Amino acid sequence: MKRVDLIKEIAAEFELIANRLSETEVATVASVMELEPQHLAEIAKRAQKLTGPKNVKLKTVIDKSLLAGIIIRYGNSGSKLSLITLRLLNVVCEFKNY
Repeated sequence: MKRVDLIKEIAAEFELIANRLSETEVATVASVMELEPQHLAEIAKRAQKLTGPKNVKLKTVIDKSLLAGIIIRYGNSGSKLSLITLRLLNVVCEFKNY
């Protein structure tokens, strides 16, 4: 009777299978503020070079504990790449004109 509770689990499993079949790597991007679509596209393009799959799907997370830059987590092992460069710091500053 509590099958409705299983919908989230079923959807998550379906997404994993679909991503595997389409050779899509899911990467979680954590930043202190919402990123613009053009910046997400650039991150996806660079993440694709790092991970090698044909497609990269980004999931974004707002993490107020970050001081600057972004953190990208990808792969089954949860590999983590922290990017804090002058270029990215400039992008962050552009967002809110700090």
